[in-house]
Amino acid sequence: MKKAKWLFQTSNIPYDLNSLKNGLRVKKKLYLGKSPYQKIEVFDTFSFGRVLVLDGIFQTSEKDEFIYHEMLSHPPMFYCQNPKKVLIIGGGDGGVLEEVLKHPVDKVWLVEIDNKVIEVSKKYLPSISQRAFENKKAEVIVGDGVKFIQDYKNFFDVIILDLSDPWGPARKVISWEFYQDVKKTLKKDGVISVQGGSLFGQTKLAKLIFHRLEKVFSSVLIHQAPVLLYDVGEQSFIVASDINLKKISFKQIEKRFKKLNLDLKYYRPKIHFASTVLPKYMMAQLHIK
Repeated sequence: MKKAKWLFQTSNIPYDLNSLKNGLRVKKKLYLGKSPYQKIEVFDTFSFGRVLVLDGIFQTSEKDEFIYHEMLSHPPMFYCQNPKKVLIIGGGDGGVLEEVLKHPVDKVWLVEIDNKVIEVSKKYLPSISQRAFENKKAEVIVGDGVKFIQDYKNFFDVIILDLSDPWGPARKVISWEFYQDVKKTLKKDGVISVQGGSLFGQTKLAKLIFHRLEKVFSSVLIHQAPVLLYDVGEQSFIVASDINLKKISFKQIEKRFKKLNLDLKYYRPKIHFASTVLPKYMMAQLHIK
């Protein structure tokens, strides 16, 4: 009997997960390459379909990408009353871009530092972006998002940070100074959405992001969803704004959701609100009142 091939991810990031290992049974390696920034691989797996791997860390899969991308994209788009100008920093696989373009926006800017991620994703994972890169409302910029926002003030309605886990040089994207720059770039009623890692497996990271955002914005909420590809099967999405996010009602979001007639697989108004309810022990660990 032929021995099964397995791909293992060993987390070595400085936020809780350095003692966990998870693996996927692999059918075939479809791509192996290296950009100036990272090692890039694509595997065809038995359980998750095609999987994008950056520097040995699982990023997204055909099986459950829609949960991650819908939950990172739609909550901020619905919190914002009339999102027309949207900025995505990161997101080279195109999944967030595809979700944002389901809304009646005027333009979406996607700033990805690694063009190779875009190229590989378009070729090997086209189902994730669904040709979003070709949309006339989308402008794709290969560059550093941290530097990009320096040229804009009071401009964007929504900013979505779809970035890899922040360690090494990428630590600047969770700095207080960066969030201050993001706020200056947003309109007064603008909204920012950030992937906050696993609340269970990366509690320190989620707590750090939440409280740094809390120092910059007057209203911060955590959404949570199951994303099975990741180490412990769940992921947090942290949304912040100077508008009172808690005052936006179910009826308001449901009305807009029905008007847009969105055909989504995971996100809907009931999920929107249910995903903000955290267990008592988790709120205590995150130091949330």
